[in-house]
Amino acid sequence: MINREEMINRISSTLTFLQFLITNKNSLNLTDLNIHAENFYKDLFGLVFGTNLENTNAHKKNAAHIDLINKHRKVAYQVTAQNDSTKLKESIDGFLSDKEFEDFSLKIILISKDAKDYRSDFTFDGKYKFDHTKDIIDVPRLLIEISNKSIDEISKIADFLEKEVNIPRSKCESNEVETIMKLLEYLSNDANYKKIDKDYECDPNQKINNRFREHATEFKDEYMRLYPIYLNSITESRNMFGLDGVRAEKISSFLIYISNRHLAEASNNPILALDTLTDFFEDKVNLNAIKADVSAIRFYLLNEVIGCNIFSEDRR
Repeated sequence: MINREEMINRISSTLTFLQFLITNKNSLNLTDLNIHAENFYKDLFGLVFGTNLENTNAHKKNAAHIDLINKHRKVAYQVTAQNDSTKLKESIDGFLSDKEFEDFSLKIILISKDAKDYRSDFTFDGKYKFDHTKDIIDVPRLLIEISNKSIDEISKIADFLEKEVNIPRSKCESNEVETIMKLLEYLSNDANYKKIDKDYECDPNQKINNRFREHATEFKDEYMRLYPIYLNSITESRNMFGLDGVRAEKISSFLIYISNRHLAEASNNPILALDTLTDFFEDKVNLNAIKADVSAIRFYLLNEVIGCNIFSEDRR
């Protein structure tokens, strides 16, 4: 059975990749993906917040300031790829100044960029009720909401994302799968088990965008480049390997231990640490008389960086 942490990792990986994909599409002026995203988030928010939303474009072509609405609950959402305060203030004032919606609450969904540390007055001197710390929803905020839900609700969200986010993926080659299978065998070996007494934090946004912000773009770009090629290989390998809760715990413990050791040896430079980790695991896989697919190993490790098991920080 897939556990809670693994489902959260799957959800995090999918939403983060979609975020990167939309950013790249926008850079090429291919904005149709944003239009489709309105319907995608309509259904996703139905699962996350229990809110039945209506797409305003179905009734009014390109509604000026909102994309989704629930008139019964008096809440509206704008789906946007822009996170600058000027754009956000235009949306807030444009919507809430309309007499028809003056008693509605407005939520803004950032689909390609994270929220900033805003200093602007989004209330317009108290004219509107808008709390940017709660009403601007980016991917990290969405993941927090999802992680607080029940296991059954999280499972429904993970299944929805798997169906809806149709990223073209190359056919798995046997060497990719074999490489990851051998890596999983090594990681879950009893001889490598390390008991972890510390309380490690599972917060990909904090880890990548704050702790390692100088390297965040490099992490994300490489992850996005390898995702369509190797994600299917990881899924197939895990299914074939029979990754149960005990093995998953062994793998998690060893990855936390070995990655933090390499990070310390690299003077807290995560890119250098990831390089040495990749070399380390390539050597281990090659001992099994196969030629390791280094990029498959690299993507597996990047996936664990975005997840919870590599470079995790002690909460205490």
